[in-house]
This record gives sequence, structure tokens and C-alpha cells, in this order.
Amino acid sequence: MIDDTAVRLTAAGLQLAPAGVEWDVVKVERHLGVRAIEQIAELGAVAVDPSRREPMLYFFVPKGTAAHWDVPKTSALGRESYVVLPPARKEEPPGPYWLVPLQRGLTSAGDLQQALESVQ
Repeated sequence: MIDDTAVRLTAAGLQLAPAGVEWDVVKVERHLGVRAIEQIAELGAVAVDPSRREPMLYFFVPKGTAAHWDVPKTSALGRESYVVLPPARKEEPPGPYWLVPLQRGLTSAGDLQQALESVQ
């Protein structure tokens, strides 16, 4: 799903991948994202960044989503943005990890928007 030629390694050995090439990302505070997940029938990849006081969830959505995204308390990362990807099999802290692995594909932007709006 990710073109390895576009991925760079960070100093900590994590992968840094460009958004807007194969996918965009919607960044959501964990408390909202977890509630939204419960309402999405076909959930795609979700990464967790636990490094902040309020951990963030990163929902992987189809590329182009960021250009038209307008949901309160969220931000979309598309072209000109990079995302730290956890190692493929990392599913728990410490550090970034996958709540739902990238191999599960992408979440529908419409389904994610509807779920987020219903939990706010």
C-alpha cells in the first residue's frame, strides 16, 4: 500500500511517509476517534500517536480528502504533509503504534465524517 521509495526513516527508526500520494490522513483526538470507530462499519487503517497529553488517532482515508475536509476538532493532512508510520507489526505502546493495521486499507471519508459529526 505504501511505495517504499517515498518513505524515509526518522532518527528514531520510524517511517516518515508523504500524505496526499496514496492516502490522506484525518487527525483526531483519541476520545473522539474511539467513539467514532464504534460507528464505522468498514474501518480502515488507524495509527495512534501517544506522545501528546491527549493521544491522537490518525485515520487513513482516500487521497484528496484533505482538500475538502471541514469537520470541527479534526485536521486533515494531505499534499505537503508527512506522517510518521509505526513499524508494520507494532500494535501497542511505547511510541506510535497501529490500532488497525495499514493492510486493512482506507476508511471512507464520508463514513468517517458522519461518525465524527455524530459523536461531537
